[in-house]
Amino acid sequence: MEPRVRSVARAFDLLELFDHRRPHLRLKEIAELSGLPKTTAVRLLADLVERGVVAISPDGHYTVGATLLGWVRLSATLWRVDEQTTEVMRELVHRHGETVNVYVRQDLTRVSIAQEEGTATVRNVVEVGRPMPLTAGAASYVLLAANPEVVDRLVAADPELDGGRLRERVAGAARNGYAISDGDREIGAAAAAVAVHSRRDGRVLAALSMSGPSSRFTGERREAGLAGLRAAARTVSDAGMGHVEGLL
Repeated sequence: MEPRVRSVARAFDLLELFDHRRPHLRLKEIAELSGLPKTTAVRLLADLVERGVVAISPDGHYTVGATLLGWVRLSATLWRVDEQTTEVMRELVHRHGETVNVYVRQDLTRVSIAQEEGTATVRNVVEVGRPMPLTAGAASYVLLAANPEVVDRLVAADPELDGGRLRERVAGAARNGYAISDGDREIGAAAAAVAVHSRRDGRVLAALSMSGPSSRFTGERREAGLAGLRAAARTVSDAGMGHVEGLL
């Protein structure tokens, strides 16, 4: 990897250290979490601070910078599903009580671009816009079923990945038209997912997913949720998801 490209990758790695659980970090924490030498972290942070992408408070804590606000607004506009899709998701939550997400594939990851949280006190939620592994979970299998060649890239990128098992789950999703997972990505979390298709050419654009605790989202409750997902996915596929489809 070229030095300039490596620096860009490292800069993004530093940005990804910040999230809702740790919005503020000291230099020592950043160096430890990133695995970078302290001098390298200082240099990268200085560049990011200069561009307003990272900010440093008077007490020495780093956080994301105000410059990102413009990108956030633009991204939220471009990647927003339309109101009809949102209403379909809300109806699923109303009927089944579990969290509903729309996931799209971004190279070797998947990202939720829309989420309606479940109504139970104990529920499964993810951070919208946060890259998640494409190697596990019902939504991943549905997205990979539309692009099975990506599995080879995932296996090449992670020698410890059980490629045979992943291919089996992806083949099952392609054969059945849906995927179910339980503890694949996170112990105690179960999910079901189906594909959302393009009105124009039938391509898989996204995965519509319902998820909840493994102790609750099982048996008849999960089967009912899957039936609801299938009907909802047909509705969304027929009507479209709005301008976001131009990016998929």
